[in-house]
Amino acid sequence: MIEGRVTRERKAVVSLTVQGPRGQRVATETVIDTGFTGYIALPAQQVSELGLRFLGARDGVLADGRPAVLNAFQAVVQWHGQPRSVPALEVQGSALLGMALIEGSRLTLDATPDGPVHIQPLA
Repeated sequence: MIEGRVTRERKAVVSLTVQGPRGQRVATETVIDTGFTGYIALPAQQVSELGLRFLGARDGVLADGRPAVLNAFQAVVQWHGQPRSVPALEVQGSALLGMALIEGSRLTLDATPDGPVHIQPLA
């Protein structure tokens, strides 16, 4: 089970370990974004720090509805105790955890400051 918390700013967050191609790892606090249909989004600084392999540009739509072209990179995420290779989009803001990675899991949270967040694999 992956555990996190709800912040005072009403964001549900969990810490994920992201690994680059040379084995370097970064623990990053990700905001759960159920409106994000991708896997993960990482700040440019973390993409650079991890030396992630460039996959290409992807068309996307930002939360405010504007179209955008985002760079995609290959990353490995520790997910339910197992390494999982996923595309990571490079963003300017906070790291995001999207629905493509959450798929096949149960997400529960208590929507109060410091409330628990749990992500469990479905059987």
